[in-house]
Amino acid sequence: MLIAHLSDFHLFTERSETGEARGDIARVLEALVADIAALAPRPDIVAISGDLADGGTPADYARLTALLAPLSMPILAVPGNHDRRGAMREGLGSRLTGLVPGPFLNARVALPGVTLLGLDTVVPGAPHGTLCAERLNWLEGELASSKGTTVIVMHHPPVQTGHPHWDTFSLIEGRERFAELLAGRSVRILCGHIHQPFHTDWGAHHVGVAGSPAFEYHLTPGSIETPCPQPVPFSYPLHHWGPQGVSVYRRHLRA
Repeated sequence: MLIAHLSDFHLFTERSETGEARGDIARVLEALVADIAALAPRPDIVAISGDLADGGTPADYARLTALLAPLSMPILAVPGNHDRRGAMREGLGSRLTGLVPGPFLNARVALPGVTLLGLDTVVPGAPHGTLCAERLNWLEGELASSKGTTVIVMHHPPVQTGHPHWDTFSLIEGRERFAELLAGRSVRILCGHIHQPFHTDWGAHHVGVAGSPAFEYHLTPGSIETPCPQPVPFSYPLHHWGPQGVSVYRRHLRA
């Protein structure tokens, strides 16, 4: 089993909502997609943990659909705080695998030995994340029927990063019950949002943040400095299930 984990494209066609996303992000995504498409063996699935767009207009998602077209494997994606649920479902939904009906962009994809659950943590108009009772109840039901390893894809990390700026914008509401639902399980959680490759343990669970091809920060634990984008090469993680367990490899792109 091989999962390519991507996040935080911040693609925009007209105006950047953050003001920080690189103007040539479409070209960067073309190179990224070409790299994934050329992998041998190819990934079984691509997981994208939010902020696919930087403002979420219909034109943004139409452009994303075209850019992702060379990928023949399934794609599971959840929204981030710069996405717009309605436009994302309407414009990109036909390309995504496992989306479930309802007000949230949750998803489920079952593969041999692995169940991926996409969990929508967005609060419209706010940078932080939440898991309300409806989303947590959905997750509880899905966990009960999951087979093999469970991989949860969500935008906002449920962990404290050690950086005061980002920790106020992580998963704030519903984190306690989320942890209770995962108790007794070993779950892999794939996140985005903080624009810095980052791996940690959260109890028995592995948490991996993918980084961003749009702009990345240096993350210094305990620092009180406001993060500033850094001109660093982009890389994305590949999660590989092998005979010794799960290994995480990084593919580097200089785009």
